[in-house]
Amino acid sequence: MRLLPLGFLAVAAFAAEAPLDHARYAAALKEFRTQDGRSLAALRASGQPAEERRAAIDDVRERLVDEPAGPLTKDVATLLAKASPDEARLLLAALAEAKAVGATPQVAALAGQADSPVRVDAALALAEIGGAKAVPVLAALAKDEAIAEQVVEALTKVSGPGVTDAFGAGIRDAQADLSGRFALIKAAVARNNRAVAAALCVTVLEEPMRLESQKALLKLASPADLPALRQAEQTVANAATKAALGRLIAKLAKPEGK
Repeated sequence: MRLLPLGFLAVAAFAAEAPLDHARYAAALKEFRTQDGRSLAALRASGQPAEERRAAIDDVRERLVDEPAGPLTKDVATLLAKASPDEARLLLAALAEAKAVGATPQVAALAGQADSPVRVDAALALAEIGGAKAVPVLAALAKDEAIAEQVVEALTKVSGPGVTDAFGAGIRDAQADLSGRFALIKAAVARNNRAVAAALCVTVLEEPMRLESQKALLKLASPADLPALRQAEQTVANAATKAALGRLIAKLAKPEGK
């Protein structure tokens, strides 16, 4: 089992508001490390000393890093719904660190709870574990203005197969809430995700999406997008956007060094 650095464990161990007895915490962690399953049992029960619960979380964290695809992932994910905010944050961090994809449904559900004190933590964890499946879930959260900035931040961190396609599909989705589509565009710019330029050439024709799409195209479009840009320039009704696209086309069509 890979052991976490002592300093890292200390941060987790002393995350609670009340200071912990480090000696008791260290002794409990040492014991948990020698017995598979005991840390989970401790977290499922109630009434244990705070030091024992923090040690149990850190033991689980170490084990998740070793076996992120094992049954432990689902066991930990089921603890989220009933965990205290402090413990939920630590469990979310453990799942995110391990890239525990199997916890995606539970983490997504927690991120979607408007009254959850850890929904931002859940959204950020989802970005680490959810891959392409996290993109539409995170985009949907952007309609909550209280966490809109954190949603964009989370979207910039999502990685894995299919993520680029998920961004393009989300930006094009005319049935989706505008806030989510705007969040995807902002995150795409932050990621320098040039692959979404084709989608932006379509959404620039939608009046509510026009300005955000236009601004993003100025940063993300490449010569490969010239056919789509020319089509968009011919079709768009707004004179200012038509002119901006024309200037962009001229710039991209100019041979390098000219």
